[in-house]
Amino acid sequence: MLLSPALYGVTVDYQDDGPLLVQKRADIAHSAAVLSEKCNLLKYERHSGKFQSTELGRIASHHYVTYNSMSTYNQHLQPTMSILELIRVFALSNEFKLIPVRRDETIELGKLLEKVPIPVEESVEEPADKINVPLQAYISQLKLDGFALVADMIFVQKSAGRILRAIFEIGLKRGWLIPIRAALDLCIMVDKQLRASNTPLRQFRCVPADVIRKAEGKQFVRTWYRYFGLAP
Repeated sequence: MLLSPALYGVTVDYQDDGPLLVQKRADIAHSAAVLSEKCNLLKYERHSGKFQSTELGRIASHHYVTYNSMSTYNQHLQPTMSILELIRVFALSNEFKLIPVRRDETIELGKLLEKVPIPVEESVEEPADKINVPLQAYISQLKLDGFALVADMIFVQKSAGRILRAIFEIGLKRGWLIPIRAALDLCIMVDKQLRASNTPLRQFRCVPADVIRKAEGKQFVRTWYRYFGLAP
């Protein structure tokens, strides 16, 4: 701040503040506290300067989620949300705002829209709508051709775990059972790279493809107790 005052907005008004720039640092802390209070991340007493953390603030701190994203979740999360609706809220995260929609990847994104298991009603012309596709592509283990799209998928995948856990904890604190289950299912999908309809046997590379195909048949979907009746 002393070496590059213009970079930190240290104007001539702070010239008499001394070498430690106490007032400037206090102003920065005040601005950050006001923004955090606006997003319900803490309670700020302006007269005394005391901070009191909230549950949302603790969740954001624990999972390294930005205040913009927490404000978005606080605004859009509802007591009854399906996995599709939860993915839409996930795609609005501030962490993905710099991911662009490139012209050369439009065709590939269009093909992926036909392969992803959860239907995407929106187009992929907006960055927030595009995030849905690489997330599902990673879960479904779909092959991507474009290098830039692969990089976007890796970035989304790396951020998905902590963001979805943050959304899960928000729902947990509010007692919303439906979004809790949806967030937990998504966390497992991202962690294990398996869709909800996939058999857990897919985690074992040595299992033959025909065995997996039969295990995912109608008679065994979501009925694990049937496996106890199988012969060796």
